[in-house]
Amino acid sequence: MRRFFCALLPILLFAASCSRPQSHSRDTIPYVKAIAGDETSPQFLSLASFAKVPSSGDIYIIGGEESCQRLGEAFAGCDVFENARGRDWSDGLKDFAGETFSLMCDKAFTPYSDYAAEEGTEALREACVRLSLSALSDKCNVSIYDLEGNQAKTPAKTIILSDPWLLCCGKFDVDTLFSLTSCAVPVLSPQDLMLSSIFAGDKKYFTVGVLCDSSYVGKGVYPKIFDSKAREHGIVGAHLFESAVDKEAPSLLGDFLARYAESGASAPLEALLVDDWSISGGRLAEELAVIRDYTKEESMLYGKLISPDFVLLSSSDITMRTCYDLLRRTSLFTHRIIQPQLKQYTVAPHLRGIDAPFLTIPSENVQN
Repeated sequence: MRRFFCALLPILLFAASCSRPQSHSRDTIPYVKAIAGDETSPQFLSLASFAKVPSSGDIYIIGGEESCQRLGEAFAGCDVFENARGRDWSDGLKDFAGETFSLMCDKAFTPYSDYAAEEGTEALREACVRLSLSALSDKCNVSIYDLEGNQAKTPAKTIILSDPWLLCCGKFDVDTLFSLTSCAVPVLSPQDLMLSSIFAGDKKYFTVGVLCDSSYVGKGVYPKIFDSKAREHGIVGAHLFESAVDKEAPSLLGDFLARYAESGASAPLEALLVDDWSISGGRLAEELAVIRDYTKEESMLYGKLISPDFVLLSSSDITMRTCYDLLRRTSLFTHRIIQPQLKQYTVAPHLRGIDAPFLTIPSENVQN
């Protein structure tokens, strides 16, 4: 799998450089305006203190428990690069050796799809900002009864938003707030990086599929972020087809293409975006090779449904490569020779529902 997307690295590095909006053509939420407009507020002062990001910080992954754990385990096991020079082959040392991944598993605001209606969008946008601020804090809550936050924790040096809803409703506001307060902590979204890679390069992809978890299909989140990204890059006429992963299917790619044909579509797909971190990129590459082999039945069944320059893009591979390059270019690696560490926090509802709408508790302290 480690060489699966090597040819895409120049595009990925470009995507990483675009993690902040170049202009604020959209309007941000009142909560962001309130913080940015008061340079004496604790939130503003905290954000401004991150004008220089310390390498001693943790990499925070924010989202639902399942997605956080899946991303954390993938990062901890990643071995794509030769670490001494950053060259593209495994050297037996984990790429993120010495790093700590802090998983902020959100149980206060999930499921995010409940906020899909327009009246709930601002609430999720504000929640995303507040979660990011919590990642930057050097305090967390000992338990559900510690309402002030009396336990020390390591702040974030990078934030990864693991759920597409947090890109759809929140990342723009986090980026805006960080920009207005000179906070230099990078904020990455796997879906943002993946979509940027098909629209930001010289080659544009107009007929695109996305293979994802069934909980997102039909909820509108992928079409929203796809259309938004297309507008951002001035793309007109791009189309997206989404389908859930059927992990029992003999061929994941063949199953996806069969569903694409059943939808009535006939235009060859130019790209497939794989947004499920449990799927092996190597397996999909092998299935694609079979479909392109004219001696195989699969070529007759599915060959016309993919364009000659059809590409597979994996959000997991793009995100880990981008994060690795980012830490290397900005000298944010800790350079400790130990295995990557995982810490987990539970984002729990606040008992009193006051201005701090949730608690961030080390998961071992959470009472079931």
